[in-house]
Amino acid sequence: MVHPGLQEVQELGSSRVGAMMRKQNAILLFSKPPRISRTNLDEPYAKLPWDDLDALFTGLLGDLLEQACRLKDVDVLLFRKKSELSDDFLLPFQNRVKRFDEAHGSFTENVQHAVDQAFAAHYHRIVVLIDNHPLIDAPFLARIVQQLAYEDDCVVVAPSLEGTCFLVGMKANHGSIFDRTDHDPLAKPYLLLKRLCRLEAMLFLTEPTYSLDSGSGLARLKSQLDAADGSSPDFPRRTYEMFRTFDKKYPPKKATR
Repeated sequence: MVHPGLQEVQELGSSRVGAMMRKQNAILLFSKPPRISRTNLDEPYAKLPWDDLDALFTGLLGDLLEQACRLKDVDVLLFRKKSELSDDFLLPFQNRVKRFDEAHGSFTENVQHAVDQAFAAHYHRIVVLIDNHPLIDAPFLARIVQQLAYEDDCVVVAPSLEGTCFLVGMKANHGSIFDRTDHDPLAKPYLLLKRLCRLEAMLFLTEPTYSLDSGSGLARLKSQLDAADGSSPDFPRRTYEMFRTFDKKYPPKKATR
């Protein structure tokens, strides 16, 4: 499993959470439809039907929810469209996950809205999971929350190798970094990172990992899961079972002479 270490870099300059019994820390997750590049159909999994991709990405979310729920000192907030995620899927998490309907059309707007609402509800530290990468496990999330407890104002960022971010942790409301008035910071590579570097806050980076927005990224994940310890409590079993289902459903074609 991936356990990125934190590396300090130079300091650079309608749903409501509502009043409820809450902890100081919150992890924000989102139910996202799959977004995968199909520009190279020779990549593994690039030809998967959308129904299969949707099932896989639902498995990613389920594994990440399970890891987030293992942390005792956080509230887990899930923002979703009911049409895209059933209540039955959430039954295993019903006592730990607080559910909210997404309020806007675009994913980026929903992320900004969720950040604003979490700070309005007086959470002191929040971790925003932008991509549901199943190798984000409970020990890694715990280190992010712990790091946020140190500096007066700091931001923890988990970048991807492709120039995007899959996690942002903050202890002050920097939701404006998600503003899409000029450009969508979650759609344009490196734009969100540039905005983060302009903040007057201490910035910490984790080691980068790869994105799951391509067939090659999914194949890399499958390879890592094949080599991982399946008995570990951090193992993303839902995601792995979906890959096994695909292996049975779409076996490799035998070479013909």
